Amino acid sequence: MTETAPGLSCYTANLAAYLEEGEAAGSADFLAASVRLAVDLDRPDGLIAMSHHDRPLNRLGDGSRLTYEGFDDFEAAREVARHEIGRFGRALVVGYSSQLPWSAAPDGAAAPHFVLVDGHEGGRWHVHDRFTGLMTSGAEQEPFDGWIDDTQLRSLMRRDHDEPAKHRLRNTFAFGFEVPVPRNRYLLLRRSLPRIRPSVLPGRWITDSATALERLGERLSDGDALLGDPGVVDDCWAASRHHLFRYRRLTRHMGYRTTGAASRKALDSAADGWSKLPRTLRFAVASAHRGRARPALVRGAFAELADLEHETGRRAAGALAVLDGPGD
Repeated sequence: MTETAPGLSCYTANLAAYLEEGEAAGSADFLAASVRLAVDLDRPDGLIAMSHHDRPLNRLGDGSRLTYEGFDDFEAAREVARHEIGRFGRALVVGYSSQLPWSAAPDGAAAPHFVLVDGHEGGRWHVHDRFTGLMTSGAEQEPFDGWIDDTQLRSLMRRDHDEPAKHRLRNTFAFGFEVPVPRNRYLLLRRSLPRIRPSVLPGRWITDSATALERLGERLSDGDALLGDPGVVDDCWAASRHHLFRYRRLTRHMGYRTTGAASRKALDSAADGWSKLPRTLRFAVASAHRGRARPALVRGAFAELADLEHETGRRAAGALAVLDGPGD
């Protein structure tokens, strides 16, 4: 995937829609305020895990939580989706990008994708998909708002492929912190009042965004490491989208009469750096495949972005505090 405009990922675009349809006022600012980058670079499988949010986005205002529930039978999943819609007016189901009836890349990889379902009549379901982006195939994925039938819902949710470890990682940390994911064929998010567990990342995680960027740059400057985790470019693309969304919301709170030129410049520079990162990494991957690694380019891009993130945090502290709102 490639970036065309500031937006959200295929997880958070529809999580935002879920929050907005409920009682969560200011959910866009809440999501934007949550954005940060944390990485785990020491996994035994060699993959890089990323967390994009510094608060658990599955925690809702009434004390309930969204947790994954899995089924091997579609009828059972269908009944839970109906129950969620009946009780809360909406549900999030886990679909797969290439299996969506409105997919721009039906022959592409079947990557996990949240879909908002907010209506049910007989054998039909009303669904929203706010995600939009330019796919690696060159096709533009457009948002969707309409009705599908039982067969289409079953098809978009059904996992018939072996689940890559990278996809499982993304599901697990989609809300910023670990949420257990069953290994069943059909997955959806169920709202409940589970036993509260602390929302913390294990000690090996690097949770400061600037430091995470520096360390990530050091790791990926090795062409073998970059090729060894091909999904990491899409992970960085998602981080780029989240940060661009954060800065777009932040701009709304930076009055041009009260915000200095240096602060506005820092914000613009950081946004520009994030928008360029996916292109830089795709170029580096293509070069590494040709046997010409670009360590200085990769390391330099991440180091520069780390500096920009640090400067933005310093210069825009007031606006960041407004965006973050009152504490818990």
